[in-house]
Amino acid sequence: MRSAALCALALVGCLHPSKVTRVYEGGRIVEGAFLAPEAYEGYLKGVIAEEAGDLRTAEAAYADAIDEDGDDPEPFVRRGSVRCRLGLESALKDLDRALKLDPTYAPALAARAGCLGDRGKAREGVAVLETVAPADRGATSLEVLFVRLAAVADVNARSRAIALTGARADAPAAWDALVEWGRAKGDPELVATGLEGLVRAAPTRAADVEAAALALAGDGHVALARRVAATVGDLPDALGARGPHDPVVARLALDEAILREDVPAIERRAVRFHVDLGEAAARALLQEHPAVARRLGDGVLAADPSAACATMVAVAAGQKLRVRSSAGAADACVLAVASRLAATGNVAAATSWTRRMGVVVAPRDPVTGPIAVDLAARGVLAAGALPTALRIELAARRREAPPALDGDVDRKHELLFHALRDPAGAEARGLVAKVRGAADDPVVGFALARIALAGLAPGATDAWATVRAAIAASPAHPLLLAIAVEIAKHDGASPAASRARLLAFAQTPAERALATE
Repeated sequence: MRSAALCALALVGCLHPSKVTRVYEGGRIVEGAFLAPEAYEGYLKGVIAEEAGDLRTAEAAYADAIDEDGDDPEPFVRRGSVRCRLGLESALKDLDRALKLDPTYAPALAARAGCLGDRGKAREGVAVLETVAPADRGATSLEVLFVRLAAVADVNARSRAIALTGARADAPAAWDALVEWGRAKGDPELVATGLEGLVRAAPTRAADVEAAALALAGDGHVALARRVAATVGDLPDALGARGPHDPVVARLALDEAILREDVPAIERRAVRFHVDLGEAAARALLQEHPAVARRLGDGVLAADPSAACATMVAVAAGQKLRVRSSAGAADACVLAVASRLAATGNVAAATSWTRRMGVVVAPRDPVTGPIAVDLAARGVLAAGALPTALRIELAARRREAPPALDGDVDRKHELLFHALRDPAGAEARGLVAKVRGAADDPVVGFALARIALAGLAPGATDAWATVRAAIAASPAHPLLLAIAVEIAKHDGASPAASRARLLAFAQTPAERALATE
C-alpha cells in the first residue's frame, strides 16, 4: 500500500515527502517516488543478500519490497537483475515492468541491456543502451556496458572505448572495457594500452596485468608485452605494487630498458626486481647491444672481479679467454658463453660448458628461449632440456613430429603445433585470428605461412606476404628461410636464392637438406 494513501486515510499530515531525490552515477539528480518504510526494509535486505552472493534470499527480499510498494521501478530492476544472474525467464518481465513504470529509468535500461547480453543477444542490448537519455550517458558503468556489448555484437565502439578511458582514467572498469574491446577486435595495441591504464588505476590488479603481459608475449606481441611489464615495474612504491612478481615479466621490463639502451633504468629495475646486473648484461649481449652489456658487466667486475655472471659476459663478448665455472649463474649468462662458442664453430666446447654449468630454460622467456632452441638445433643442448613449447619449435626446425601439448605452451607455439600436425585442420584455422597482427614474430610467421600453403588461412591469398613481414623482422631465422624455400617451390618459382640464404644459417640436417636438395 502506498505511504501517501495511508496518510490520506489517517487524515494526518505526512511526515515524509511524496518525492525523493535520487543521484545517478555521473552526478545527475532526479526525483523519484517515495519508497515506503516496509518496502525499504525488504529492499535493504535484498541488497545485503545480493552483495553477499545469496541470490535466492535477495530475490525473495526484493519480492517483499515489491509487495509492499509496486509503484517504484528500482525493486523490479534489482529483482530482474538477480533473476537474470540465476538464469530465470522471469528476469526480463521484471525489467519490462520497471520500464513501464519509468521508460527513461537508466538503471532499468542498463539492467535489461546487460541481461540481453548475458543471453547471447548483445546486439539487442546495444540497441537498448542507445535509448538511454543523453544526460544519463555520462555514467561510467553505462559506457562500460556499452563497450563490452558492442565488442561482442560487432558494433564499432572503438572511439567510445578510448574516450571512456580519457574521461575516467581513474576507473578500472573503463580500462577493463578497453582491454575487452581490444581482445574482441584483435587489436593488441589497445589491449596493451588498456593494461597499462588498468595497473595505474588499480595497482592491486598487478598480478592480473602481469598474466596478461605474458599472454601478449605468448601471442607473439613481445614488444607490447615489454611495454606493459615496464609499466608494472615502474609503479611507485607508494601505490603498494612492488612488482613485477613473475620472473619472466620482470625480465621483459628489464629488456624494455635494454632495447632503449637506458642504463640508469636497467640498473634501477635490476635492483628493484632482484635481478643480478651480470644477468642484465648477458641479456643485453644476447639482444645484440654489446656496448650496454660491456658497460653493465664492467661496472659489476669493478666492484667484484670474481662475479661469475659478469665474467661470463666478458668472455662471451670476447674480452677474456677463460672463465671458471660457477654454480648458480643465471641461464642467460651460461647461454651467452655457449652461444659464443658455438658461433665460432666450437660446438664440442659449448656442449661441455652447458653440461658442466647446467641450464634450466624458462618456458616463456623471449630472449633465452630462441637461443636455447638454436643451441639445441646445433646439438649443444639436448631436446629434453627444453620446455615443451621450445621442443615444438625445435621439431619444426628438424621437420619432426612435435611433442604433445601441455599447460606451459603459449598460444603461438600452440599454433605452431597445429600447423605442423595438421595445417588444414580446424584447430589451426581457429587459432589464426587469435594471433592477428603478430606475423612479424618468426614462430607465428612460419606457422601462418604453413597454414596458408594448405590453402585454409582466412583471407590469405599470398603466403609470401606473411613470410616477408616476418623475415624483415628476423632476417636470419632458419624457420622463416626454410618456409621461404617451400613457398618458392609451391609457386613454381626458382628456390635458388632462398636456398642460398637458408644454407648460410641452417643448423639441423633437415634445414641443410632443404637448402641443398
